[in-house]
Amino acid sequence: MGNRDVEVPIHRAILAYLRLRFPTALIHHSANEMGLQGADVARQIAKAKHNGMLPGFPDIMVIVGGDLTMFFEVKAPGGRLTPAQQAVHDHLRALGQLVAVVMHGSA
Repeated sequence: MGNRDVEVPIHRAILAYLRLRFPTALIHHSANEMGLQGADVARQIAKAKHNGMLPGFPDIMVIVGGDLTMFFEVKAPGGRLTPAQQAVHDHLRALGQLVAVVMHGSA
């Protein structure tokens, strides 16, 4: 089972919690990964980047209102940030944004 398969239930649990905790917030999933194979992958990634996709952007953005916006990166147990993710997280923090990496701990 791949990391994406393990991340999906973690991701959905986080979304459910955020929707309960912040019912009026705007919650968005940034789909930076695509489930394609072969030449289709390169074409879709090139198109997405041309249209503004930022590699490394956190998985979930929560706009609560006022000055409160939060970003969450979901990782499977043992997962690590890519260099692109670390760079984007650092940039967001430099802009005064809240960024968290969320990982389900192992038992």
